[in-house]
Order: sequence, then structure tokens, then C-alpha cells
Amino acid sequence: MFAKRQFSCVISKRLYWSFFIRYQSTTTTDLIKTSPSDIERKSTIDYTPWATSESNGLINYLSARIKTVGPITVAEFMREASLNPKYGYNTRHEVYGKKGDFITTPEISQLYAELLAKWLMQEHSTIGGNVLQLVEMGPGRGLIINDIIKVLKKHKYSHTHTFFALYENNLHMRRRQAETLLGRSFNPLVANDYRIKDGNYSLIWIDDFKQLLPHDTYIIANQFFDVYPIHKFQKTSQGWKEVMIDWNPITKQLQYVLSLKPTSMIRLYENFLNNIKDRQHVEISPQRAMIMQSMCTHLMKYGGSALIGDYGHWGEKGDTFRAFRKDEIVDPLSDPGNIDITSDVDFEELSMRGMQVPNVQFFGPISQGNFLYNLGLNDRLTNLTYDKTPEEQEEILSDVEKLVSSEYMGDRFLYICAQRTNKINAPAGFSSSN
Repeated sequence: MFAKRQFSCVISKRLYWSFFIRYQSTTTTDLIKTSPSDIERKSTIDYTPWATSESNGLINYLSARIKTVGPITVAEFMREASLNPKYGYNTRHEVYGKKGDFITTPEISQLYAELLAKWLMQEHSTIGGNVLQLVEMGPGRGLIINDIIKVLKKHKYSHTHTFFALYENNLHMRRRQAETLLGRSFNPLVANDYRIKDGNYSLIWIDDFKQLLPHDTYIIANQFFDVYPIHKFQKTSQGWKEVMIDWNPITKQLQYVLSLKPTSMIRLYENFLNNIKDRQHVEISPQRAMIMQSMCTHLMKYGGSALIGDYGHWGEKGDTFRAFRKDEIVDPLSDPGNIDITSDVDFEELSMRGMQVPNVQFFGPISQGNFLYNLGLNDRLTNLTYDKTPEEQEEILSDVEKLVSSEYMGDRFLYICAQRTNKINAPAGFSSSN
């Protein structure tokens, strides 16, 4: 009834444009200047107002810092824009859902979490073992794991052999997750055992994989890695330069500049950058690599499977640094602290770092559309819409369209899977035969 990418729903032009602009990559190419005296600016969206030091507390803070120490890296800028205790976006704003600046996959359709639960159960069945330990990385408001718990309970997974962990450093988000999963608002303690009333399952919050049980572990990292800071590099006639953030005293705005001398990151990644022949821009995140290696180290020791999904690429993209306000792209420098700043994940580089851990293998990348179809999306849709009214069917199909269509997330959102090398067959969802 439901062939791949053939849906009966009609998507309005307004909705289409909203999602199209949400997932296009902006570019800093025209913004990067070789000298702080260059003041020509170009906003990603012409009508986007640019904040100044008078109207934006974080810009005022950063301008004072830059005046003292000089230009800062893009990574430093991203950390301050996200986590500054007084002005940071993640410390002051409701990030997810209608109140936030973007809507995540579990908020689009509950089918998404149901299919992730199917991935989990198939992987657990294939790998074996009595214990099922699930970790969600950066779980937002806890919607995915909450829906997965409901599916596992329906399939009679015993609370004595099923354990859940949330990898979360943000205290505000821990409180929101506790509201979703435990039904009360409080600040959970790391590594403290809590009980989910609906099923009596064990739930802990962690900030280190060493806090997990020494058992097979199944990890879901959905839109997790993209938030971590990146260093940006641009190829010039003089070689690779690091993109920096400077202060323009004339416009009283932040601006991009290129490093005049090799930075510590240029020296650290010199060999890697010099081997790149087909790109003018490269983005590298040491923090993403570190977490990936920690994840793979745990899998190497105890077994299991890690599913990583995000907006990303396989080493072919250059400049993906961008920001969002109410689902529209704006320049990252335009209003830091009040906009969601992100970049695409380089899955090739992430896999390379993970494979530096012995006895770990990677599968993918695979697009979200193919991944969900391989997990049985069509069959689930048929069952779900069988007794629904035409209006209800259209609403369900419209939501699914956003997940799988190439115009939306279907091709732009990718997955890779990391496992210990003793598994022969492809993970669930990574083959049409699953």
C-alpha cells in the first residue's frame, strides 16, 4: 500500500519551505576576511537583524574578551554561545519542541521511537545475553527513551534484566528528563539508581561510560554529536588557515577572520589537512572524536551496539557552520546566545577516530529514509492507518514524509553503527534483509 517515498498526503508550500530552509547549509565563505579592518558583512538571510554589544550580553562579553586576548576560535565561540552560565543558549532557553528553535525527530512522529525500539530488540536478540542496558546520549526531554520503554514493557522485558542510562551534562535538561520519565521535577544525581514507576525499570544519569554496568550496552546517539564545538579551517594560497572570530569596532559586531600564523590546531592536524585535496573548508571536532573513542572503548570491552544518527556527511562537505531561529537559518554571529548554533557531523572522520580503538567495526552511513524502511516502516504504517479516517491518515503520512522524504530529513539525516568486530551480519536497519 505504501511504496517507498510515495505518500498520498499533500504538503503545503509553506511547510515545505520551512523544512527546506531548516536543513540547508549556510556558508561563511563570503564572510571570512583576512584582516579585522575589513568590515563588509553579508547576513545569511538578508532580513536577519544583527545584534550588537549594546543589545546582546554575550556579544558584549566576547568583544571584551577579544579586545584582551585577540581573536578566538570557532570552537571557543560555540562553547560560550551554548554554555556560558549567564548568556548561553542552552542554559537559558527551551531548546526543543515548539518553544525551541528546532523540532527533533521524536517530536515529529512517535513511529520514529517505535522503530528505534525495534532496532534495539533486534540487536539485543542477535548479540544475545540476558541483560539489556540502553544508553541514550543527549536525550533532550527524554521522549525517545520514554517511548522505547513503553515498547519494551509491551514485549515483557523484565525490570530485573533491563537497565536505562541517560548521558547528560546539562542540569536543566536532566530536570526535564526526570519530569518525563519519573513524573517529578528535581535535579537527579549522577550514577544514582532511580526507578521508573511504569515497569520498575532502573534509570541512572551518567557523565562517563565507566558508570555503566559491565554488560553488553546498546547506545542511541540521536542528534547528539552536532552540538559539540568545531574548529574551522580554510584553504588559501598560503596553505590552511584556521577561521577565527574577531571584533569589529566600527560595526560593533563579531566577524570572521583568518589566522595570520599557524594555530595550535593547525599544527596538530597539519598532516590530516595536507592530505585533503578536494575541499576548501574543513571542520574538525576533537570533542566529538574523544566521546566517540570512549564509546567504542566501552563496546570493545563489553560488547553491544551504538547507533549514531545526525545531519551529516561522509567527508565531502566543507562549510556547514550555521544557526537557527524558529526553524530558519541565520548567521551564527548574528545573535549568539539567542540562536541554536550547530554544524553537520563528518561521519567519515568520526568513524576513523572510533576505529583507532582495537576490535571495533563500523557500518554505514545509511540515510534515515532507508534505515526506517529497512526496519519495517511500511508495515507499521499499514497497520497504523488501517482503521483511521482520511484526515487522520493524511496527518500520519505528513509526519512520516518529514522523516523519510528526500526533500526533508530522508537523505540529509544519516546513521552509522559501531560494534565489536565479532559480528558478521549488518546491524538491524542497515540492510534491506533485516
